[in-house]
Amino acid sequence: MSKATRRFIINKLGELVISLLIVTILSFLLVRLSPIDPAEAYARRSMAAFSFTDEQMEALREKMGLNDSLPVQYVKWVRDAFHLDFGKSFVSGQSVFEKVTTAIGITVTIVIISTIIQAIFILLIGCLCYLTRKRIIGRALIFLCIAGVSIPSFFFASTYIDIFAVKLGVTSVVGNTGFVRYFPAAVCIAIGCIALFSPMLANNIKKEMEQDSAFYARCRGLSEGKILFRYALPSAVVTLLPNFCQMLGLCMAGSAIVESVFSLPGLGYLIIDSVLYRDSPVIHATILFLAFSLVMFNILSDILRRILQRDASAREGARL
Repeated sequence: MSKATRRFIINKLGELVISLLIVTILSFLLVRLSPIDPAEAYARRSMAAFSFTDEQMEALREKMGLNDSLPVQYVKWVRDAFHLDFGKSFVSGQSVFEKVTTAIGITVTIVIISTIIQAIFILLIGCLCYLTRKRIIGRALIFLCIAGVSIPSFFFASTYIDIFAVKLGVTSVVGNTGFVRYFPAAVCIAIGCIALFSPMLANNIKKEMEQDSAFYARCRGLSEGKILFRYALPSAVVTLLPNFCQMLGLCMAGSAIVESVFSLPGLGYLIIDSVLYRDSPVIHATILFLAFSLVMFNILSDILRRILQRDASAREGARL
């Protein structure tokens, strides 16, 4: 392993640790700065707030570990987190780790389906944008892509329910199972990414078609279609991969409101629900796992970018 590679790995591991530390510390600080006491919120939900004496409320805070100072709470939480012990939910009493892993499974399923949809339509619309770039239809596609990027995913989700579930009655948002349950949310998340990356792919294809390699292919008598799909498109897609990986991390984070609209108990839905109910153990754990996924996708993006730069340097050296 070269020194540069070793330095790169150390930097990325340091980036991961520092990012998680900052995010989790902020999580604890923001929960503590909230004017709502988690113990009091728990007592109100239990419908016994008015029967709780000061002594009982103090005992409840002690049981929930809220009487310790914030640094002590954080150190204890980090120590337990190394053993994947995030405590129990203040609301349901269920293991926080079980709740979070179940929610992550749902969110990952949505993101995987969304990724497949994105990959298919980015290729189709990107190629179509390039082929029709000098026509009215090409300009119309670019306009639609700008609109798709500008409109938030939760608007598409609300519109889907309003049109297909309420007015037309052709689908249901409750009681679905399997692929049908996750497909609408995956489509709503995918629209913005498709609108963002399709013009980028078209621009990358245009650059590849202007390279010397494309010129030499034309001299060999290859058709424009063969040059496009055999040489330009693969290179254009590979160049887009690092940014696409980063966007997948944002899809994990951005699925929260869409999951809420479709009542899918994924990670984002769990974060919103735990904040509303002041369930601090679940808040800290979900934010940790979400931050971890975002940082890992960013690291994967940096790794891909590094590999591409190395390959580009090798090809340039071979030419010289």
